[in-house]
Amino acid sequence: MTTTSASKDTSDPTIPVVDFSLFASDPEECARQIGEAAQNIGFFYLKNHGVPKDLIDRMFRDSEAFFQQPLRSKTDHLIGPHNIGYSPMKSERLDPEHQVVGDLKEAYNVRKYSIDDDSTSYFVHGDKSEQQQVGIFFKELHKLAVSIMECFAIALKVPESAQGRHFFDQSHAWEESSGTTLRFLHYPQQSGDPSTPLAGSHSDYGSITLLMQKDIAGLEVQASRVHRNVPWVAAPVIPDTILVNIGDHLQLWTNGLLKSTKHRVMYNPQQLTSSRYSIACFMHANDETRLDPIPSPLITQEMRAEAVEFEEARHMNAKEYLAFRLGRSYAYDLPIEDE
Repeated sequence: MTTTSASKDTSDPTIPVVDFSLFASDPEECARQIGEAAQNIGFFYLKNHGVPKDLIDRMFRDSEAFFQQPLRSKTDHLIGPHNIGYSPMKSERLDPEHQVVGDLKEAYNVRKYSIDDDSTSYFVHGDKSEQQQVGIFFKELHKLAVSIMECFAIALKVPESAQGRHFFDQSHAWEESSGTTLRFLHYPQQSGDPSTPLAGSHSDYGSITLLMQKDIAGLEVQASRVHRNVPWVAAPVIPDTILVNIGDHLQLWTNGLLKSTKHRVMYNPQQLTSSRYSIACFMHANDETRLDPIPSPLITQEMRAEAVEFEEARHMNAKEYLAFRLGRSYAYDLPIEDE
């Protein structure tokens, strides 16, 4: 990882694939590859990530079973400022400055402390076994995310005096309160305008995001920050991989060295006959964690301009920043539109 942001170039950008089995055999090389991807385009795929395929497939089946219900069977636990439960079509605007209509998707959020609650039971139709599997799945993704954060600490050369490769462990502990969220997403079968996003352009609010896509693509990544002539790059569905992207926390912690890249979901013609499903795990730092630059010899005050779009978050903690971003995206009091 270089000490300054990547210079703009005109080469064709790609989202790299990292073999995460390297983390066990050669963590320094694994960290190097992840660090370069994070500094460049801000996205990378992981193969050999360790999350069981049958568990991922099971969660997609649970998601499809929930979202294929009629609207009246999905609204008992509506999302609110607590960020748990069901968000209907058009209830969220991820790009509030440019979107007139809300996102053409629906979602269901689970938080760490809601795994055993009625809201998660509702999502799996009261099936206690499936509810337990949702918790197992969530913890598997969290464990993977902590290992990825360890790679970032290695790549950023955090000194041993600041806990070195384990620098992020305490601030991302499962047992602590945080905004970490498991989100099931559904983009229903629909006709659409190829130029109109189904989910508006946005960056993610936390540390990193782990995304699983199924069958139908549509995600696009903004590459123009480092590739001047290529504004958007497709993020295709690559079987048996998890797509990882940098969130706002890491951009703030590194004064812009790592990129919290904007992304969006566009209409795919396959949606004329099929729904699009994805599952995201948004990893957030513990609520009281500050968003100040971390101890790394690669991060300088001069680089602060790279993170200027997040300047208003400089004096917030992780909990305050999440509330700030959610407040801009949701209109909790809008009437629900029938499907």
